[in-house]
Amino acid sequence: MRRRLIAWIASAALAGAAAGTTAGLALNPTPGDAAPRLATTTGARPATGTRHLALNMPAADRARAAALGYDLFDVGPDPAEIAALPEGGRAMVWVGNFTCGDFALSADDFTAAVKRLARDPRVYGWYLSDEPNPQQCPGVVGEIRKRADIVHKHAPGQKAFASLTDWTMEPLRVADTHLDLIGLDPYPCRAEAKGCDLKAIDRMVAQADKAGFSRRMMVPVFQTFGQACSTGDKNWRLPTAAQLQSILDRWKTLLPGPALDISYSWGRQKEWACPALADADGDDGHPDLQAVMRKHNATRSTTPEQPPGGQTPGTGGWGAPVVTETFDGTTLDPTKWVVYDSPDAKVNPRTKAATAVSGGRLRLTGALYDGKDLSGGVASRLNQRYGRWEVRMRADAGRGYSAVALLWPEHFGKPEKAEINFAEVIDPTRKTTGLFVHQGPDGEQTGRDVRADFTRWRTVALDWLPGGLAFSIDGRKVWHYTGKLLPKQTTMGLALQMDQTCDRGPAHCRDRSTPDKVTMEVDWVRIYRPPANGTSSPAPPSAPPPSAPPSDQPSGQPSAQPTPCVPRPAPAKSG
Repeated sequence: MRRRLIAWIASAALAGAAAGTTAGLALNPTPGDAAPRLATTTGARPATGTRHLALNMPAADRARAAALGYDLFDVGPDPAEIAALPEGGRAMVWVGNFTCGDFALSADDFTAAVKRLARDPRVYGWYLSDEPNPQQCPGVVGEIRKRADIVHKHAPGQKAFASLTDWTMEPLRVADTHLDLIGLDPYPCRAEAKGCDLKAIDRMVAQADKAGFSRRMMVPVFQTFGQACSTGDKNWRLPTAAQLQSILDRWKTLLPGPALDISYSWGRQKEWACPALADADGDDGHPDLQAVMRKHNATRSTTPEQPPGGQTPGTGGWGAPVVTETFDGTTLDPTKWVVYDSPDAKVNPRTKAATAVSGGRLRLTGALYDGKDLSGGVASRLNQRYGRWEVRMRADAGRGYSAVALLWPEHFGKPEKAEINFAEVIDPTRKTTGLFVHQGPDGEQTGRDVRADFTRWRTVALDWLPGGLAFSIDGRKVWHYTGKLLPKQTTMGLALQMDQTCDRGPAHCRDRSTPDKVTMEVDWVRIYRPPANGTSSPAPPSAPPPSAPPSDQPSGQPSAQPTPCVPRPAPAKSG
């Protein structure tokens, strides 16, 4: 069992509410930097860099570590300690538990600490749990969620973080824990081997992928410790300088721009980490790992934070996106999005309870709500004539629901009835999607089916220009439509829907094979204004993010009998 145990620092009770502290502080592994998770941003995010954290660091060593480029520090919930951090440094506040142990603070004391530090710009986030094991203690999932919700309610710009090991991650998925960031700690350099098993890193990232964590959430933990002088475990060996560099290089290929990274461990832990990074300065027979980390920390990425997607905004004729939505935070901005709530509708009844935001994803879930079969959806308030829309999405398999990304008129029927579906995944297995263009009072339509497995992440895109519509999946154009059903006058906006489809007939209803919950997930959205002259050739479709699983090759063949599609009204976007 890989253990990154807490190095407790006993702390005297700190004086009163004025001092803003509580007794019983811990110095523990702590993760990185997160600016406020705004629900919607216009344009690309500001340029930021990866922050660097080294855990189990005595206060006396912080200036020394800052000289190596470390700028995130694990601390207790003590305003005075946070204020004394090196210039430019921020705090990851340890308030958590280890595995199945007690939390450092009760829920009430934790709430009080968060409220005291909510406006402190030097607080980056809250370390809520270290290697929780939901198999041994199922209740830990709810305790983490409770504390994450407290952070989001009282300190919305600060991050809720936990570090996970290679125990089962499934019960710790975002929807159950509401975490913002997760640390992954595969230590590849074992005592019994001269080399380091870098595939351990790949395996843990794959495990987190399978559990549903987006790679924007993942935080790499670098092995900078051994156990040659520890009194407990003897499982791991301090890597050489070359081996540490290979560890950094492997992580970079998988997570090229994380919010933060973690070196474990800076300081010695008697039973678990000895020697550690503080020892590894090239003297006393230790490798110079500090030099490796100084170089790594100095080459901090300063690329704009934006959804992965291949194409750099501003290229290909489209310019910068007017909207970049990464679904940060726990709610949607009502000035940017309409959340559907029409549970009594005869066609596609929906409830706002089916819409949730957490962990950098929008989730629309079809299920029985108080015994009634309902689903969910949202619509962008931005309407325009012509442009480019990109959506990164996936959907659970399950009969009775259809995952849809579409354009809907700002005012349906005025001046025309139109609809453009650039992904309509009604297939219960999610192995094909329909592409459709609707027009006219009788809902005349044309379309085609495309083979692509939407249980995996797909990037779908639509380019709408005066000359036609270009549909793309994972960077490959699968249809170009120039016919008579093109919208001629209307402005349109993006809608994302997990539609309940029982109105189409018994074959499209839930049945015994349908899971209790069937969810459509959206990782990010980008919307572009049309090119200035309105006729520029469309930008190449965005490629899938580096973190995406390999794409199936979509088929570009038209369907002889397109999947039936009936316009499904969305709520008025002015409401």
